[in-house]
Order: sequence, then C-alpha cells, then structure tokens
Amino acid sequence: MTQDPSDDASFTVASGEQVKVTLQSVQCNCNTSAGYDGQGLTKQHPIPDIYGFQVAGNSGDEKVFAAKCDFLSGDPVTAHYTIGVVGDQGGSFTSSPVYMETPDAAFQLYFTIA
Repeated sequence: MTQDPSDDASFTVASGEQVKVTLQSVQCNCNTSAGYDGQGLTKQHPIPDIYGFQVAGNSGDEKVFAAKCDFLSGDPVTAHYTIGVVGDQGGSFTSSPVYMETPDAAFQLYFTIA
C-alpha cells in the first residue's frame, strides 16, 4: 500500500490486500461507525475502534471507506479522532484527524487498486 503524497485520504493497494483502519478518540468518548464499498463494517476492536476489510477488484477500481465519528456536546473544542491505516502487504500511514465540527463528523478514505 502507498499513500498519495498530495492527498492523505487516498491510497493505492493491491487487489486482495487486507486493510485495517484505526480510529482513536482524543479528549472524547470513542464512538464510531464505518462502512466499506457500501456495506456496514463491524468493529474488530473497541477503543481504539479498528475496522478491517479486504480490497478486491480490478486494476483502476476505486473503493471507498466511509466513517462517522460522534462527539458529545460537552466535549472540548479540541476533541478529535486520529486515523491510522495499515495494509498487510506493507505500509502504515496516518490521515488528517477528524475534529469536532458537528455532533457527528464524517470522512472518507479512497483505495485505488494497482
């Protein structure tokens, strides 16, 4: 797996690669939900919340991981979630953190098959 140097939410992966996305809360409760390629995902581990999936398809296909990070009204304005992305064929990366802008902040990661 490689990360696009101009877009930290975009990755190039091999077909069949297993990916894990870790969402760690900072100054807030860890409460997330996520999906991959239009299907809901179950957490593999709570706090930090870890989601895993296999990227499969043809060269040039783009797959999307979408997540929602919940915040409570009492959380400090500096509350956020960090995002880690690891591929089983190599590569460990971070994406831009998700800050408390609304009670539930959403983001997406994009995976293009090599």
